[in-house]
Order: sequence, then structure tokens, then C-alpha cells
Amino acid sequence: MVQGLRGERQQYRAVRSGLVAGSDPLAIARALCHECDGRAVYIADLDAIAGTGDHLDVIRELRERLGAEPWVDAGVSNAEAAARLLEAGAARVIVGTETLPDLSALQEMRDSLPADHLLVSIDVGAHGVLSRCPALAGLPPLAALELLAHEGVTEVILLALLQVGTGAGPDTETLRAARAAFPHVRLVAGGGVRTPADLRALAAAGADGVLLATALHRGWITAADIRATRSGHRPLTSEP
Repeated sequence: MVQGLRGERQQYRAVRSGLVAGSDPLAIARALCHECDGRAVYIADLDAIAGTGDHLDVIRELRERLGAEPWVDAGVSNAEAAARLLEAGAARVIVGTETLPDLSALQEMRDSLPADHLLVSIDVGAHGVLSRCPALAGLPPLAALELLAHEGVTEVILLALLQVGTGAGPDTETLRAARAAFPHVRLVAGGGVRTPADLRALAAAGADGVLLATALHRGWITAADIRATRSGHRPLTSEP
């Protein structure tokens, strides 16, 4: 298991956590769920995204042994792959814009899967949205969200890749604008969260959920901090 850093996968290293020794996925997920008093665990299966393998066995183990609810980005690009992920134990299939080939593939998955088992991650890099999909590639995040909302998407992760693993602070400006423009879309913020003040700022900006990892591993945010800000939204643990 590795620690994400700005989406630069060649820089990823094994997780070093103040919550648990080692980098075993099950042990880390258990520690994160305990710290957040929750069950939802975000997983980016980097081998599956790169097309070099998968970690379906880990997803199955998290579900069966830990009772976790894995939210999994495994680079799915069609309904068959998404169904396999659900069969392996994923509670939610994350369709990342980075690996989405086109909007017709998204529509196929939306038509084939229960709505509450699917959400889209808007993967934002230095030059706009990262995507294989010509209609999304390079768009500003709000323009991408407008297009996805038009396609019927009702829940997204706004993933600020340049902030992932850095503790640089979240992109509250984009979140606030997205909330104002799309009041009926569920918004999960990811990237850069570092302090309890960041959690409060994201809640005030309209987040329905927050991805957390680095701040928990390093002790910047504790279970008490999460409980104090949970009334407005439900933070999620992140396992990149």
C-alpha cells in the first residue's frame, strides 16, 4: 500500500502512518475506520488503473473480514468491469475521468448499475480535468461538472490531484462555486486536507463528504476533530 502524492505515481512510497505499523492494507484500513468511526474506505487500485493487474482480493478481504465499504477506483471503462468490481465487494464503483474513454461508456455504466453504486471522480491536474474522454479533457472542473450533470451524474468527487498527499490545503474555492452552481449534486472533496479548520471550511463550502488520509496518518486530524465537524457532512477515510 502506498501514499499518494500529487498524482505523481512514480513518487509514491509505502505508507508510513502514525496510526499503525507497516503498510498492510487491511491493518491500515482498520486503523483509519477506527479513527474516523466509519466504514467507507476510498481505494485507488493503481495496478488496475495502469492495466497491469488488480487487487480484487484486497477489496474482497476488506469487505468480508473488516466489514468495510470500499469505494474503488480501478480504472473501469465499461459496465462489465464495473460489475466485476461490485462482485468483488466494492460498495461503490468510482469512474475516474482520467480513465473514462468517452461519455457513451459512462452512460452504459449508469444504465447497467444501481445509481447508488456509482459515482464519478473529476480528476483535476495542473491543466484542467485529466481524461481520455475528448469531451472532458482539459476542461475546468466546473465545466466538466456541468457536462456530467447534464449526463445525469448526481454524485462526484472533486479530486484536486496536485494537493493529494501534500497537506497544502483543500480547494475550497472550486467546491464553493460547484455547490452554488449545482445544489442538487452530492460533492465529495479530496486533496490537501490538513487541519480541523480545513474540515470546517469544506463543510461551510458545501461538501457532502471529504477524503482523508495524510492528515490522519500524521495526526493532524483526530477522531475528536471529525466528530466535532460531522454534523454538516460525513468525512470519509482515504486509502490511495
